[in-house]
Amino acid sequence: MKCLFCDSKNSSDSYLPSTFFNKKQFNYRKCTDCGLIYINPIPSEEDLQLMYPPSYQDGTLATILKNPYKKLLGLRFSYGYQFDLLKKANFKGSMLDFGCGNSNFIVNSNKNGFPCDGVEYNSDHIAILKKGIAESNFYQVDEFLASEKKYDLIRFSNVLEHFTDPKSMMGKLKNKLNPGGYFLVEGPVETNFNFALQFRIIYFRLRKLIQSEYVVSHSPTHIIFTNKKNQLNFFDELNLQKKELKFSEAEWPFPPSFKAAVGVTSKINVVIAKVSIALKGLNKNWGNTFIYLGRLK
Repeated sequence: MKCLFCDSKNSSDSYLPSTFFNKKQFNYRKCTDCGLIYINPIPSEEDLQLMYPPSYQDGTLATILKNPYKKLLGLRFSYGYQFDLLKKANFKGSMLDFGCGNSNFIVNSNKNGFPCDGVEYNSDHIAILKKGIAESNFYQVDEFLASEKKYDLIRFSNVLEHFTDPKSMMGKLKNKLNPGGYFLVEGPVETNFNFALQFRIIYFRLRKLIQSEYVVSHSPTHIIFTNKKNQLNFFDELNLQKKELKFSEAEWPFPPSFKAAVGVTSKINVVIAKVSIALKGLNKNWGNTFIYLGRLK
């Protein structure tokens, strides 16, 4: 199997344990050329349907925040920070939130002067969004890609890592931008340097050394695991002009607080996450999350 970023066929085993899902074993390979970690095999359409049912979005609709600078749980950067990026770039145009989830960003974007439409994977969930948010348009992925609709900005929040063919999908979405259009991307850089990652690498390697057949059991929703270098190279190959790039550190994938932690091990993980966040101040390029604003050249 070729690397999903650089097409290299050279790979090695990664520190991540294999996962068993839908009666299949999924392994995580590391490209020895660009460093991308990717899943093998790629999930099938049947796997994807099981991975992303309507309940994946909890069936809830969005709420308008009184304070857009309040960072919600699971959000990489606050909505207020993202709106400020758009204002700084003097952006005024049509927006699309690709992988809009429960449309929380969309309703807050509409309220803050940036009208926004949405795209989601599951058609049943799209029906829920259309019924609940009349001021925006919503499309299922294939429906949108087959349409003539284009936008001035396409946003992705915790979406890029879910693409089964990121090069092809981003190429298609690039064609859905108007001339001079923008991509606004935020999400994880799961193999970028941070203290918590080093701990996880040591833990998983020791676990695999002790238990050679160590396999976990979770839904393999993340297809790719990136770092600063290969993520930026990916954007550069799309011929984008970087307008903003910032790295941050979040507790994720560890519990966000001691209150949310269950058991001694989980509480230790909270301590590791807090130490990692504190150490982030030593280097602006460390961190497990990023935000990127790029414009078509």
